[in-house]
Amino acid sequence: MSTLSQFISDLATNPKLQQEYQQDPATAMQKYGLQSHEIDAVVAGDKAKVEQLTGHPVQPVTFIFPAK
Repeated sequence: MSTLSQFISDLATNPKLQQEYQQDPATAMQKYGLQSHEIDAVVAGDKAKVEQLTGHPVQPVTFIFPAK
């Protein structure tokens, strides 16, 4: 499982990570170990790119892109 896939999975179930992500998405992703191109795809709300990077469809109920 890629780090981005694991991040998305953990974000769905980890309240502390959810809080960190809500406060500062980019910093939360950096702390988790995501690479800059992964963070850029998430911050941009590029669903197709995130799906390409993870190899899995992104379900809106399990992953929320940060507000722009």
